[in-house]
Amino acid sequence: MVSALASSTSIMGITEHYDLGTIVGQPTAGANGNVNPLELPGQYQVSWTSMRVQKHDRSRHHLVGIRPDVRAKRTLEGVRAGRDEVLETAVEVLRQK
Repeated sequence: MVSALASSTSIMGITEHYDLGTIVGQPTAGANGNVNPLELPGQYQVSWTSMRVQKHDRSRHHLVGIRPDVRAKRTLEGVRAGRDEVLETAVEVLRQK
């Protein structure tokens, strides 16, 4: 599941480029850019980005996004148990430093 778009992806890009901390979680969507909406007959809408967004080092960003240093994922079992595996992983990373 991807849940980081636009401004949050930009913040993560700054964090990645300037090595401001360890990124824990899932990759961002890599979907920054201006949105172009188009309404089609039948009230259908299509939208796309028309901007070539690059990472700070000029490498590809679109559909690549920001990759975490440590992957962590919430699970249905964790939610049912009232746990947040991503937060738990981040705390563990901090304890190891």
